[in-house]
Amino acid sequence: MERRNYTVAIDLGSSTVVIAVGEKTEEGEIEVLGVVSKPVEGVVAGQIDNIEQVSSAIREAVTEIEEQLGIRITEAYAGISGNFVRCARHTDHVFVAEPHNSITHADVEALYARMCNVQAPDNEMIMERIPQNYMIDNQREVCSPVGSFGRRLASTYNFILCNKTPIQRLDMALKRVGIKLIGVFPNVIASPEAVLQSYDKEDGVAVVDMGGGVTDVAVYYNNALRYVASIPMGGSAINRDIYSMGIFKKRIERLKREYGSAVADRAPADRILRVSGRTPRESKDIILRNLATVIEARASDIVEFAMLEIKDSGFLNKLASGIVLTGGSAQLKDIDELFKRFSNMNVRVALPDTGITEASFDKVNDAAYSTIVGLLIKGAEKGPCAVIEREKPAAAPQPEPEQHHEAARPVQTPQPQQPHTGFTPSHGGYQPQQPAQPQQPQQPRPGFTPTHSGFQPQAQQPVQPQPHQPYSGGQPRQEAAQPAHQPQAHTFVPPVQQPARPVAPAPQPQPAPVTAEQEMPRQTAEEPTHVAPQQPVQPQQPVQPVQPRHIEEDESGNEGNEANPKKRKRDWMGIFSNALKDLDKKFSSVDDEEI
Repeated sequence: MERRNYTVAIDLGSSTVVIAVGEKTEEGEIEVLGVVSKPVEGVVAGQIDNIEQVSSAIREAVTEIEEQLGIRITEAYAGISGNFVRCARHTDHVFVAEPHNSITHADVEALYARMCNVQAPDNEMIMERIPQNYMIDNQREVCSPVGSFGRRLASTYNFILCNKTPIQRLDMALKRVGIKLIGVFPNVIASPEAVLQSYDKEDGVAVVDMGGGVTDVAVYYNNALRYVASIPMGGSAINRDIYSMGIFKKRIERLKREYGSAVADRAPADRILRVSGRTPRESKDIILRNLATVIEARASDIVEFAMLEIKDSGFLNKLASGIVLTGGSAQLKDIDELFKRFSNMNVRVALPDTGITEASFDKVNDAAYSTIVGLLIKGAEKGPCAVIEREKPAAAPQPEPEQHHEAARPVQTPQPQQPHTGFTPSHGGYQPQQPAQPQQPQQPRPGFTPTHSGFQPQAQQPVQPQPHQPYSGGQPRQEAAQPAHQPQAHTFVPPVQQPARPVAPAPQPQPAPVTAEQEMPRQTAEEPTHVAPQQPVQPQQPVQPVQPRHIEEDESGNEGNEANPKKRKRDWMGIFSNALKDLDKKFSSVDDEEI
């Protein structure tokens, strides 16, 4: 079996959990093999609050994608996002080992080693170390110091820090599903990998990833990540405002995407939409302009916070590529126009189309999948995940047609057909048992016969004695009489190949004398020539027939059957007359007026 380099990524958001499996091609791109998204509860602002609900949602998504691809996931990369993710800068320097020979890679690695010795606070961990710039002799700033001349090499690194508790909870949730967490990436640096080109990062751009509970902001300039921030507010805040209008929760998301707008003056003021509730009486009519007004109020807060973070980065006036919106909440109508009004910059909504093959575009053609695609790209750079490929079950051999089996069998001498009821073992081998005697038509048992008016007893018929033959050896077999109305299933049983041996002809049994009361069953062509007669059956005494009793007509007035000769007619007119008289006695004229 060919080993494939699978990469598994898990994006645990505040409203959905997304799992994707990809494979890195020879060209360095990611081929997305499958994506599964499931709703999740128990996550508040990017942090797990209820591990049982989160584990159940992850297990459901993992099971579905495993069945689609025929694999067993044991390792995965994951992303994390929330206001517990922040950035901090640190500057350090080293002296060049051979200043007369220019700066080498060894000098850059020595500076990076000093940055790795920087310790994070006790309750935080360092997730990424990203160089911002390099300074040579405190005089000039360069992007790549290798090859430059100088004695002192300094640099400023941007550290991405995260609280330890959310990562520990995420690890616990994945362990309950049987998945080992081998790497965690901040979503704020994963999403830009799927929506930005290299020239965007070079010219300067701000990426705003609008999720359900968190909005991430990342600023790039001069091909380096300059600033990151997380705002604990997203599309769920807009949904809560719409819910305050009296809209059913299950219809809010669809109502917001199909009929909502982030700019109120672009919504029609004369169009009314009827939103159905749990019952027809709970239906509610809303004006689309009012719906857009509620959405714009909360969306404006998100835009203001995002613009404040971009301003704090110090690169607000250096973003030539403008602002790029992505994420599930970025699909809100006119959200880009709202950002333009606040920033006076170029704004566009981007889909994940960078770093993946063309065949994968249709699978992730949604802004909500930007983060999961970015996690696949970041995970593929680290290394593949351990995935067990399930062997496909071998196809069952198709049965050949019946005529081929008949042609392959050797030609045998025609023998009388043996009954399929079984064989009786003996010391000399297997001896065929005697076929069952022809059954007499079954008489109805004594008792009651169901009719439309009740049960009618029937007279029992005298039981006829069974014919018997003299016993000539063999194993007798007692067969239970089967009801005549049940069809016997004919199942094909291949004949048992017995070694050929000479069989001495046996004398034909003499038929018993036929009387007027008994009739000998006739031999048919299907009966075997050599049969073992049954034990003689003792004739039974005829049972006296039960005298039928007459059942009179029941109180409901149903007529009897043929066995009920006596019938009684009811005087219905008299019964109704007496009932009306009783009613007249109970009510007076005063009572009649009140009723």
